[in-house]
Amino acid sequence: MATTITTEGSAVVSDQAPARRRSYGVYAAGVLMLVYAFAFLDRQILNLMIGPLERTLHISDSQFALLTGASFGVFYTVMGLPLGWLADRCNRKWLITAGITCWSLMTASCGVARSFAQLMLCRIGVGVGEATLSPSAYSLLSDYFDKTRLPRAMSIYACGIFLGAGLAMILGGTVVGAVQHLPLGVFASLGLRYSWQIVFLLVGLPGLLLALWLSTLREPVRREQGAGSAALASASSGVRAGLHELGQFLRRYPFMCVSLFLGSGLFSILGYTDSWLPELFIRTWGWTPKHSGLVNGTASLVGGPLGLIFAGWLAGRWLERGRSDAALRLTAYGALAITVPAVLMPLAPRPLLMALLLVPYKFFVGFPVVLIPTAINLAAPNRLRGQLGALFLLVVGIIGMSAGPMLPALFTDYVFHSHAMLRYSLALSTGLVGPLAFATLSLGLREYRSCYQAPVIR
Repeated sequence: MATTITTEGSAVVSDQAPARRRSYGVYAAGVLMLVYAFAFLDRQILNLMIGPLERTLHISDSQFALLTGASFGVFYTVMGLPLGWLADRCNRKWLITAGITCWSLMTASCGVARSFAQLMLCRIGVGVGEATLSPSAYSLLSDYFDKTRLPRAMSIYACGIFLGAGLAMILGGTVVGAVQHLPLGVFASLGLRYSWQIVFLLVGLPGLLLALWLSTLREPVRREQGAGSAALASASSGVRAGLHELGQFLRRYPFMCVSLFLGSGLFSILGYTDSWLPELFIRTWGWTPKHSGLVNGTASLVGGPLGLIFAGWLAGRWLERGRSDAALRLTAYGALAITVPAVLMPLAPRPLLMALLLVPYKFFVGFPVVLIPTAINLAAPNRLRGQLGALFLLVVGIIGMSAGPMLPALFTDYVFHSHAMLRYSLALSTGLVGPLAFATLSLGLREYRSCYQAPVIR
């Protein structure tokens, strides 16, 4: 019979409890994937409009990197900490529903921005809204699936990244191209003077319908899977898990936490340099946004999901065979593997070769999105999962979302002093970061195995 532990008035069901119907769990993972896709669509549509935005607002590559990186990423991740705390205690589907509503409205608001400062404020709002999603989604999936199926569920959810990025590039490029030929006088009464403003409105508002759909999901009963979770729940019965418990966990496993958080942050720099990839084809080969969006979007839709499914499948197989560090180890291997196409792709002498190298780059770029949350949820107690997931997003946001777009921009503006040198800025950035990410991710493998097998967290 299933063992049930009650903490703070909510039921926490152990691993011995019968699993919920797999079909509903898969359905829920699919809905969350679509929500994630819309989040990335709203986030990445900006990258197809670099030229028009820089001309309209009179900004440099470095300022654009603030819009697509730091202004979004810092607030996205900082707000993730309190929202992760809420995800450990509140109804997670309603938290996500509120977030979708917020980021959809703020994306649409980007369309009425008339200055760099106003657009930055709107991007901050998008980041705050999206901060509700992943901590709650990671926690939900951990309660829908057991530990051997969790990596595959995470891979389904993470496919939303590439579905959203692909749609942003393919559909977004088509929308950008179509809007550029519209008579803007029709929209003048709404205060819309530029085609990029209309694009933001068209992309943002449909998210409100998705919020209604997400609100119909069933909230699963919380259950424990992490190391020492039963002992922690018993010892902490009636006491809110807070920063003290989080600090205890981080101090007990310092090298593991450096790998999980700093290592994944460095890996994410390699991923977030992709905000410049649509512009890379435009500047290097003179392509239109529609043409560049089609190529980048196709690579995202093909390479990205294949990589996520492969990572989730292989991690699950390794876990079934007793390799407890599977998720973290595969992330380290992925950091080493992605460095090769990340460096060679922008230096390719022909556009076809550059386009082909996008596929292996996209294949590996999503590894930490699937594997690091899986590693966290398998090793951590239920009461800390949302907070640790938020901490993961915080480090990825501060390091990856900020440095990923900014590092190539700084090389372009202050080292090479030419927009035409973007390709060399990208190759230099990824060549420096890739080996460092591999070394950092490998640092905590032994400690992770110890944490995974620990009977109690002191």
